[in-house]
Amino acid sequence: MIALISALSRQYANFFVITSIESSFLRLLIQYFTLRMRIQDHIGKITWTMLDKALFMAYGLIRLYQVSMMNPSEFGLFALLDAVIIAISTLTDSFALNGIVKYGSRLQERAKFNSLIALSHIGLSGFLCLSIYFAGNTIARLFGEQELVNVAEYVPILMLLTIPRLFFIKFLLRETQMRSVFIANGSWFFTMIGLTIYLGMQNGELSLSDMVYISGAGTAIGSLAGGLLAFQSIEFAKPTIPIFREFIRFGAFQVAWNIPATIMRHLDVYIVQYFFGTAIVGIFQSAKTLYRFFEALIDGISGLYYPALVRMHGRGDRKAEHAMTSKIISFTMFAMTGIVIIFQLGIGRWLVTMFLSQKYLLAYQHFSLLMLTAIILPMMITAIIFITRDHMRALLANAIISSLAGIIVSIFVGMSGHSELIALGTMSYTFTFSLIGIVYAIKQEIFYPMDFFRAIPDTMYFVQALLNKKS
Repeated sequence: MIALISALSRQYANFFVITSIESSFLRLLIQYFTLRMRIQDHIGKITWTMLDKALFMAYGLIRLYQVSMMNPSEFGLFALLDAVIIAISTLTDSFALNGIVKYGSRLQERAKFNSLIALSHIGLSGFLCLSIYFAGNTIARLFGEQELVNVAEYVPILMLLTIPRLFFIKFLLRETQMRSVFIANGSWFFTMIGLTIYLGMQNGELSLSDMVYISGAGTAIGSLAGGLLAFQSIEFAKPTIPIFREFIRFGAFQVAWNIPATIMRHLDVYIVQYFFGTAIVGIFQSAKTLYRFFEALIDGISGLYYPALVRMHGRGDRKAEHAMTSKIISFTMFAMTGIVIIFQLGIGRWLVTMFLSQKYLLAYQHFSLLMLTAIILPMMITAIIFITRDHMRALLANAIISSLAGIIVSIFVGMSGHSELIALGTMSYTFTFSLIGIVYAIKQEIFYPMDFFRAIPDTMYFVQALLNKKS
């Protein structure tokens, strides 16, 4: 089940980082503490987890600085490279690395699983990297950008450095060594932050090769730190046939769930590249970078929602499930609506020019559409309802249908030639996933159409009670 949480968090979070794997840290810890421990007994681990999340937030601001220091076409190339690294990391995490946590409690067998995990992690990553490397010229011709040959050559280098970092971090998570996780991620981030500031001040701008150097150096230091911290927790043994079969079954389903989500969440920039070129990719991706603020908020909410819903569903308390689900969706949607209205009044344009510079002024067109998408983001937490009821085939079907909707809309926008509308692909994906999720929640009788407006009477009741208390 923990592995399913990790997959879910990749679906929604992915906030300002080179890979999406670490977005599950907070959710993993909250579930572990909520279901098995008293929080007050483990305040230290929670503190380290929050500090770790702060690292990701800090690097989010650095990423905006990096974007502002690059030409849109250069950042577009890096976005295409970054998308491939994220996609490979997500797929290998789904197929292999999730097993480190999932099977970690089976003390007699986990060493056997670890052997399969290590081999499949290295093997799958290597296969995908080499496939892209040797197909570099074909990819460049297909997408009409000769520089993609260089992008394809960078993929194996960065992935070679990323493979050990992802592997070691999972072992630290399994042991809930959150201080060590913070140190490993801190060495990764602070290296990249230091190099970014140094190269930015030295050259006055950043190039694709600079970004590759920054990412590679940071990842290498992070891998080294992670290895030193996780070394004692790693054990291997020869796997048996039953272990192999169980591992393959679990990994196959995880990959099936993540492939459609990965295509729309990360590889959509290749659709943009095919129709509009690297400059538009850079501008669109810069808008999505700002949009991650909204996704991060929903990720934090889902991290609290999941363990509570598990408890309520376990004791059959549908009334409590309905109360919590309806309040979360309604209040969050009203809050998002308020934020979007404020942004549309001029703050959104100011944010774009403030953090991304005048070179990315066109990014506001994409950001304004993505802000509208943020209003329906709270409904994405309905995926958790599928998981608590173990209706994973239905969740997989939702992911496939939603991704197809986003891909089709993106292609139609590309064919129309209106680059300012490419965010409609993300909107279509989010809307479709949310709509199917809400219909499912209604069928499960833990959400009703009128619940969208529940925040209004609840707020009025709260204000009235507060006034009565004062009087």
